[in-house]
Amino acid sequence: MIGQYTLQQWILYFYVYCFLGWIFESCYVSFRKKEWVNRGFLHGPFLPIYGSGAVMMLFVSEPFKDNLILTYFAGVVGATLLELITGAAMEVLLKVRYWDYSNQKFNYKGYICLSSSVAWGFLTILMNEVFHPAILHLLAVVPKMADEIFVWVVSAGLAVDLCISVRDAINLRNILVGMENVRREVVILRKRADVVIAILDQEWREYVKNHPAAERMDEISKEIELRISKMKEMAELPKLPEPQKLEMLEVKEKIGKLKERGFILKRKGTGSVRTLIKGNPTMVSPKYADSFKQLKQYLKEFEEKRKGKE
Repeated sequence: MIGQYTLQQWILYFYVYCFLGWIFESCYVSFRKKEWVNRGFLHGPFLPIYGSGAVMMLFVSEPFKDNLILTYFAGVVGATLLELITGAAMEVLLKVRYWDYSNQKFNYKGYICLSSSVAWGFLTILMNEVFHPAILHLLAVVPKMADEIFVWVVSAGLAVDLCISVRDAINLRNILVGMENVRREVVILRKRADVVIAILDQEWREYVKNHPAAERMDEISKEIELRISKMKEMAELPKLPEPQKLEMLEVKEKIGKLKERGFILKRKGTGSVRTLIKGNPTMVSPKYADSFKQLKQYLKEFEEKRKGKE
């Protein structure tokens, strides 16, 4: 026994609340988006954060279930810690946040906020007084053997789903890291191009001086096009020194390769990664905000083109 239930019972309740949470979240987000959204980290009909939250609420409030005030505060502390640890761990490992409270008052690094913690306390009371008793009543009519079979079958399916979903999340992380590396390399080449051009062109020195370089990838791309055009124009000058001409051509070639690399990385996101992002519309990536925004824009355009062909 673990508390008032066996391990198998805890696992069963975890799956039940994962499923109920998935129904609620998917219906709510689909209604707002006006299209079906398979909400969550997993591919199947489960949201582990709901299952974990429900089990945690039941466990931490068990010693205080006869005292509503203590039950409330047990839920506040337990759920808040769960959100904080889960959110921080996922961002460290996967470079994205699946929820973000940064726009809420009294938040801590976007992982938790006061209003959410207050709500968790009331939900813990409802869990103990309303939801869980109803679930127990429904499950009481199910034979124990059926419970055992259900737990084993779902556990096997969930393990496979988890492996696939983690792979997709790691792919998303790798795409964002790759896109950010491309952006940094392009910034370096942009500066190198400015130096080469400025040596030979006084007007360009004035232009660079009066136009601070942007750091966002979409703006960098426009700046790169301008520099490539200028380098092409200068490379065609008959009196241009050979070293500068060769360096210009080298920079142009490297920029072209980097842009192609960036495009390939974005294309990788049109598979299961696109489904992952679509299923988590509140997902953000503070560390790779520009790259994530660019990837989402590309996937949006990809989706529109695909629908246009159908």
